[in-house]
Amino acid sequence: MQKLFNKILVPVDFSGKTKIAVEKAITIAKQFNCSIHLLHVVTLEPFAAAAMAEGHTMVPYNLPVNKKELDFQLDKICKHINLLSANTIEVNYSIVAGTWNQAIIDFSNEHQIDVILIGQKGQAFRKRKMVLNPDIIASKANIPVITIPSNKRLSQLFCIVIPITDFLPIRKLLYGIYLAGENNTTLKLLGIENEKTSELVQYYLAKSYRLIKDNCTVKVEMETTYNHNVAAAVNEFAKLQSADLIIVNPGAQTKMPGFFSSLLGNIIQKFSIPPVLTVNPI
Repeated sequence: MQKLFNKILVPVDFSGKTKIAVEKAITIAKQFNCSIHLLHVVTLEPFAAAAMAEGHTMVPYNLPVNKKELDFQLDKICKHINLLSANTIEVNYSIVAGTWNQAIIDFSNEHQIDVILIGQKGQAFRKRKMVLNPDIIASKANIPVITIPSNKRLSQLFCIVIPITDFLPIRKLLYGIYLAGENNTTLKLLGIENEKTSELVQYYLAKSYRLIKDNCTVKVEMETTYNHNVAAAVNEFAKLQSADLIIVNPGAQTKMPGFFSSLLGNIIQKFSIPPVLTVNPI
């Protein structure tokens, strides 16, 4: 299969969370022979961010940081990566102005990034320099986003869970097969049905299973569960199966249950025990 990961983008705000993300990126880069690009975003003042959202291209912003200091800190991380990888990983960095989500989307598309790696968003509210939404980034950039907890790794995968709903998830299957082939992993297809979707879910679950069995050598299993909320079903199944990775599409598959779930940003990437790979369906 064609190599899917070549360039990893790691957003960096110099916090402990992004330091951990860099460590994870080194592991992935070694395994898949990738380069790493670090991106730091100098955030715009609120009025400037609003102007950008309305389509203005020339907006004022303050640069309340010393660029030499930023260069020093980013270069320090690059040297750390070189040291840990014995100079086997190509690493670069960039500093841009803007808002985090949009800057990552624009940069990824302009520089042919293949995967974006971010630390898991904390559940507790606290002031953060960098607030990222993997759903928005994955859907607007059309680039996979890996959200990884600090105590997990993305190597030696033994179980990958892929939810199947009322359509054939070609891109999720593609990434699942690729990662499973690299790690001798079992793909677990989880059909999530309710009274309205049962027939379609069963059809696409069987089709996904046959597609893998007839064309690949990776191990694949399938199972069905009943639930009106895909994210909750996947989250619970992943816990029971001690999954090493979940692959989801942004949107309905990531929204956790609850009346205020969307308002509070309660998506599966925020709660999941294993890493989550968010892949746009098209």
